[in-house]
Formats: sequence, structure tokens, C-alpha cells
Amino acid sequence: MAVRGGRDNSFAAEPFRGHSGDMSPSLRRAVALVALSLAFGLIQFDATVVNVVLATMRRSLGGDLGLAQWAVDGYTIPFAALMLAAGPAADRFGRRRVCVLGFALFAAATAGCAYAPGWAALIGCRVAAGTGAALILPSSLAMIGEAYPQPAARARALGVWGGVASTGFAAGPPVGGLLAAADGWRSVFWVGVPIAVLAGVAVLLTTEPSARRPSRLDVRGTALGAAALALGTAAIIEIGQGRCAVALALAAATIGVGAAFVAAERTATYPMIPRDMVGPGPFRGAVATGFVFNFALYGALLCAGLGLQVVHRYSVLGTGMAILPMTLVVAAGSTTSGFVTARFGPRIPMLAGFGGAAVGAAIVAVGASDPRAVTVGLTAVGLASLAMPAMTSVALDAAPAAHAGLAGAVLNSSRQTGGALGVAVLGAVFNAAGRTAPALALAFAAVTVILVIGVRTSLRATAHTHEEVGCDVG
Repeated sequence: MAVRGGRDNSFAAEPFRGHSGDMSPSLRRAVALVALSLAFGLIQFDATVVNVVLATMRRSLGGDLGLAQWAVDGYTIPFAALMLAAGPAADRFGRRRVCVLGFALFAAATAGCAYAPGWAALIGCRVAAGTGAALILPSSLAMIGEAYPQPAARARALGVWGGVASTGFAAGPPVGGLLAAADGWRSVFWVGVPIAVLAGVAVLLTTEPSARRPSRLDVRGTALGAAALALGTAAIIEIGQGRCAVALALAAATIGVGAAFVAAERTATYPMIPRDMVGPGPFRGAVATGFVFNFALYGALLCAGLGLQVVHRYSVLGTGMAILPMTLVVAAGSTTSGFVTARFGPRIPMLAGFGGAAVGAAIVAVGASDPRAVTVGLTAVGLASLAMPAMTSVALDAAPAAHAGLAGAVLNSSRQTGGALGVAVLGAVFNAAGRTAPALALAFAAVTVILVIGVRTSLRATAHTHEEVGCDVG
């Protein structure tokens, strides 16, 4: 469990005392939960809204598919790589302070994306937005974990958190399609600016500064890890573009930097991930499941968006509407999962989510030449959302009590690393295979295999916890 004895529980005892005397404590806590949930919803929206406008952006800015992939991975790579430093930073400097700083950076960077004159400026602003997201997510998740220390109550709160987040995920493609069709692709970036500002203000008004806790920042490990992830992603993207010599050079650099990262972490006095967090058990299983989850979901969304526009000649609006059923399932599944987890534990929603999603991916793989089959299968892929709040509950329960902020950071860093690599690998498969219906089928065959692996990691993650997490249903 993430919140236990030995820690300052003043935030948990009265978590949302806030600055608004007119609000009751329960209302302040509810408003704060919504605001903190909006943090993840905004992050998810920004991750998915770009997928549906990639083809439009390419027509406007020129360039190849590799540059378009960087519009996605330029966001997810710093998001993944910096969260492991942002979690301890939130513990050290104060979770509310770090969260609000993240909102401010995110709002400014997203506005910058709307004004970007070319790919370099756009990708640079996406990197800044990913950095803001990395500051927001672990601090907001740790605040929720402290506010709801009981497993069943926390599972329900995470259901709200996951539901709001998945609503953001769901809104991305259809809202992006509508806005791009009406006012061009730049308009999709303006949505996040007022939401970031409002959520940041709500967090300031409804929460007290949390106690600062001693925490060491592994600057060297963070820099090496981020470089290794960026180089590896670049190598995969270059393979998809057919630039093998460049890809090999990047792969060699990845191996070298990756080896340096491993050596640095083995000898570090304060490694990015404390050694007592990485042993066999449910926490490691939840982290592995998070990687698989985002690899499959982000990669599938990228390939479906490109496939519908490139293979089946859908407009940007038509693509957004075709993806809408899948995103609605994602929103419903995440919300439902929190309550199912509170009642029955995490194993049932995790297995149902990955199993149903694997069937959906197989439908797309078999029927890739028929856009109706793509829509139906992609909708079923959305069932993977049943696993998200459940695996988060497993991670928060299993993490050592001394690492509250870091636990959520490790899980979500693994998820976003999976997302970055999913976009790179599956985008490379789709592009290298010719961006045809068989290419789409091949990409979704790979998604099917990854989701089946998710069933296996879910079984491992819940081997000793599926009866414990949902035991308190009062």
C-alpha cells in the first residue's frame, strides 16, 4: 500500500483543507479530485489529439512520416523519461508546487504548438509539453493516493481519475477531427490551454501544500535514460523510413548510452528506481503491464488514424468519427474498472480488458481492407481501458511506503515509454510495409500479440494481490 505508517499523514487526514472557507471539506475534496483527474485527462487528450491530424499536418508542413511520428514521440519521450525525476522532485519540493508548475509549463508549450511555423518549433514545443506532463502526473497521483488511503476508497477514486483521463483520451480524435476540419490543425492545440489554467487554479484553491520529504534526484541517470530512449526511438523510426545506415548508427549509440545508464544506476547511491522497488512481485508486474498497455493502445491509435486516412481515404473528420466508438469504450471502461476493482480486486478487469482488446486487434488484422471491420475491431481494442485503474491500484498497494511520489512515476514512466516505442515500432511497421491494407493488418497482428502478452503480465501482477486489493468494500 502506498500510504502507511512512518509518513507524515497530515495531508491524508485533512487532504483538501484548501483556501476556500465557503466549501465543505467533502466538496473541497471532490473538487480537488476532479482537478487532479483533469491533469491526467489533459495529458491523455494531448497525446491522442495529434494522431488524427498527422496527415493534415504533413500536408501543411511537408516532410515524411518520420517527422510526423516525432510530433507524437517528442511529447511522450520526455514525458516518460522525466517522470522518474519528477516523482522524487514532487516529494522533495512539494507535490502541489510541482503539479502547478507542470500546468503552467504545459499551457505555455501547448500554446506554442499552435503558433509553430515548422516541424522544428512544433517538436520543440511538444518536448516542453511532455516535460510539463511529467511534472503533473506523478505529483497529482501521489496526492490522490494520500487522500484515499483505504484500498477500496482509493480504487473508486482511481476509477474517477481513470474515467476523466479516458474521457480526455476519448475526446482527442473526434474533437481533433472536428476542429481540424473547421479551422485547421493548429486549433487542436488551443483546447488544452484553458483546461490547464483552470485545473491549476483549482488545485491551488482546494489543496494545502503537502509536506516536503527528503528525496535525492539522480540527474545523471535521468539524462542518460532520456538520451537512450530518444536514440532508440529515433533508430526505430529511421528503420521505418528505410534509412538503414542512420538507423544502425543510432542503434549503436543507443546501446552505448544504455550501457552507461545501467552502469550509472548500479553504482548510484540514490538510483532513479530504488532497488527495493524492482524485485519480483506485483509492483514489477504492474509496471510491465503498464508498458504493454500503452505500447498497444498508442501504437494502435496511430496506425488506425493513418490507415483510415491513407488506406481508406477518410477525411480528418471522418477519421475522428470512426475512432469515436473506441474512445467512448475507453472512457466507460476506465470508469467501470475502478468500481469493479473496489469490489472484486484487479485481476478480473485486467484480464477482461487485455483479452477483449486482443480479440478486437485480431478483427482489425483480419479485416484491414474493410473500414467497417477496422472500426469494429478498434472499438473492441478500447476494452483495454478496463486494466488501467486496476493496474494502478496494484502498483500503489505494492510499492514500498517510503516512495509514494515515485511509485506513480515509475508506473507511468513505464507506460509512456511503452507508448513512445509503440508509436515508433508500429508506425515503422506500417510505413515499411507500404502503408497499404496488408501493412495495417501486419501492424494490428503485432498489436494482438502485445495484448496477449498483457494477459500474461496481468496474471503475474495479480498473483498475490487479487484477493487483497478489493477486500475492503465498506
